[in-house]
Amino acid sequence: MTVKERIAVAAVTALSLMTAVSVAGAAMHGSPLAAASVPATPSSTVLNNATESAAAIAGPSVVRIESARGLGSGVIIDARGYIVTNYHVLFGSVTSVPAKSYTVTLSNGKTLKATIAGTDAPDDLAVLRIHAAGLQAMKLTNSNDLRVGEFALAVGNPLGLGQSATLGIVSTLHRNVFENGPATVIPNMIQTSAPINPGNSGGALSDLNGRLAGISTLAAVDPTFGAAAQGIGFAIPSNRVAVITAQIIQSGKVVHSGRPYLGIASLHEVTPQVADELGLGVQSGMLIGAVVPGAPADQAGLRPGDVIVRIDGYAISNQEDFANAIAGLKPGQNVPVTVIGPSGKRTVMVTLGELPVP
Repeated sequence: MTVKERIAVAAVTALSLMTAVSVAGAAMHGSPLAAASVPATPSSTVLNNATESAAAIAGPSVVRIESARGLGSGVIIDARGYIVTNYHVLFGSVTSVPAKSYTVTLSNGKTLKATIAGTDAPDDLAVLRIHAAGLQAMKLTNSNDLRVGEFALAVGNPLGLGQSATLGIVSTLHRNVFENGPATVIPNMIQTSAPINPGNSGGALSDLNGRLAGISTLAAVDPTFGAAAQGIGFAIPSNRVAVITAQIIQSGKVVHSGRPYLGIASLHEVTPQVADELGLGVQSGMLIGAVVPGAPADQAGLRPGDVIVRIDGYAISNQEDFANAIAGLKPGQNVPVTVIGPSGKRTVMVTLGELPVP
């Protein structure tokens, strides 16, 4: 029976199964990964076999990353020693200064020193390089082929517990996520119910064939209590990872981000309270605080004090609307932007640039 057939059989009883399976235990191909026990019904046995196989395939490619900045995970994507991880794993969430050294621990327990090959802060991605023989690179799946409801494994080092895997599903696709870190907004992320905890960052979100579907990056935070929300995690899709890492491996940097650029240096969400305090002529939208000199927004005549209320026909009430509108655009595209400013309402045409990568 193929893995796809196993998935189809397992889906019949998926609703009656646990939504998270912790994977740890006996060594398998040099990686201490094994599926936790599930009641031994025929369907759960099929799912066990599929998850155990996926964990065994993915495990040897997932590493532990340690530095003065903290602990995280990474994925070997090239047998020459290139490891993709999150930018914030290497630099922290509030600093642009790298740690003095990075240590990578392979699935077999071997520890190696690593150097930074290149970074991409806007996407919260980075690549490390190690030198070792016999490395197993993880194959990438086409993230455009992912479907809501299919199973996924998060493999990494949550809370420092090395070589752990959790099971969930792909909850939704193309989610634009705000990150309190170097990226600010990451577009088109994969939302998953596979638990993602501190230490999972930079690890693998794997499909049931053991292929990389995304890089686990962050968990949602409950805005009321400030704690991580259960069963809501996000991963950067593998297709974006492939585009960025290929440039870093070849050039040591990202040459083309492929993301649209307005050139607004400071934006603030307008609420009724903000509108009253500042005497704005609108109760919602995104207030421009500053524009980058010479950038597309500046050239189009957008100014501090203008409130963006519509982009390319998309109504803008808050930062989520703004992120969703921008995520669907491309560099070079001519876009109408409607603002309400001190002199009233107007619409300007903005020719989008390409987001620069430091």
